[in-house]
Amino acid sequence: MRHLILDIETLPHPDAPHWLGPVTAAANLKDPVKIAASIAERTAERDEKLGLDPDCCQICAIGWHVVGGDDPTVDVCQDEAQEAAALARFAAAYAAPHGQQETRIVTFYGRSFDLPVVMRRAMYVGVKFPALNLDRYRSPHIDVWDALTYNGALRTAHSLSFYARRMGFTTLDKVDGKDVAALAKAGNWDAIRDHCLSDVGLTHAVAERLGLLR
Repeated sequence: MRHLILDIETLPHPDAPHWLGPVTAAANLKDPVKIAASIAERTAERDEKLGLDPDCCQICAIGWHVVGGDDPTVDVCQDEAQEAAALARFAAAYAAPHGQQETRIVTFYGRSFDLPVVMRRAMYVGVKFPALNLDRYRSPHIDVWDALTYNGALRTAHSLSFYARRMGFTTLDKVDGKDVAALAKAGNWDAIRDHCLSDVGLTHAVAERLGLLR
């Protein structure tokens, strides 16, 4: 069995507002000023969430680590060409050597986010990537979030950084996923890379603590 830790960071795709079209104001408004304010508010609320939409985001960093293998890899993607190249490298890393070993991808909340995004973005940028089984109970891939919440039975779910701290793991990373868009806008790609690398390490550590990599 071969375990491959994966983490991605995403941004809203710059063309997403064009694909979605304009936002409308609340139906009960008549005053032009209030209508304009409503449209602006609703547009901002929608656009803030586009980085979490597999059809409206783009991957800005993808990190992975083959357990027991070389050091982790993090590819930062400032445009779609770099994203396509990174996805192709990850697809090659996922492919089992000579087809002799089954590879299980290990993520935190990846069954619902990272893995669908990787497949969808690969489709959009023209990179061949296998269809992954994301069934909650039949997928061979390991979602640490699923394990911690007993497949969603617990409603008090927390972030990866919370569980890492709760289990006593330490990290120097001070970045949160919600900070990534601002970091990209500021051109601070090193901070994005370091955050992705940290999440790969924390996912590995928490998965090990839970006995998921046996």
